[in-house]
Amino acid sequence: MARPQKSVVDKRTVTIRVRVTTTEKKTLDKAATDDGYTLSDFLRVKSINAVPRGRKATPERAAFIRGLAELSKVGSNLNQIARALNRRQDSPELIGLSVGVVETVLANVDRLASQLLTMAEHGH
Repeated sequence: MARPQKSVVDKRTVTIRVRVTTTEKKTLDKAATDDGYTLSDFLRVKSINAVPRGRKATPERAAFIRGLAELSKVGSNLNQIARALNRRQDSPELIGLSVGVVETVLANVDRLASQLLTMAEHGH
């Protein structure tokens, strides 16, 4: 599904150019990063008290989010395995894995994912 179109009032169509030294640019970049903003959002917040779209994830939080995504992929794969095992009427075992073992692991992955999501919501 496509992102909704912005109204004409909300579209940013005007560019403002400001010349700064290399040192000033590095200082602005560092300040924006330290506050968790993109440079554009940082300048808007500091100059006109604009409300930013959101903050950039810290490196730790970005790694946490990537780990959560990987865990989700593992859960999806386990779910596919469990479904395939459940469909096999003649032999419930596939390479030594029983349906019960796969379902137990899948439940543990779901529980871990829920705990990680709770941690993420509380800023951990």
